[in-house]
This record gives sequence, C-alpha cells and structure tokens, in this order.
Amino acid sequence: MTGVRATPESELAPLLAAWDDAHPGACDDHDLEWRHLLDEMAHPRTTQAFYRLAASAGS
Repeated sequence: MTGVRATPESELAPLLAAWDDAHPGACDDHDLEWRHLLDEMAHPRTTQAFYRLAASAGS
C-alpha cells in the first residue's frame, strides 16, 4: 500500500459512531458491508495488523 496515508485511529471514529446511530440494528448484508468498510477506515492500524497476521499465517 504505497502512498496511502493512514489517518489517526480517532479521526474517523465520529463517522463510525454516526453510522451506528443512523443504522441501529442494521442486519441486511448491504448495511453490514458498509459498516465493515467504515470500521476499516476508522481503524486502519487494526486492519493492517489483521492483514499482517493473515500473511504470516499463510506462509
């Protein structure tokens, strides 16, 4: 991921909280996909850690 600027974990947290407030109990696949995407954006370091873990487990 060259050239990608990771934002601080807390910078996008308000966006994630707003999504959760606007979609309480969202259960259809479309809403869950968007929620997952926003979660990855709000927590880039956590997402990167999971990618590293998956890569190390696969080798």
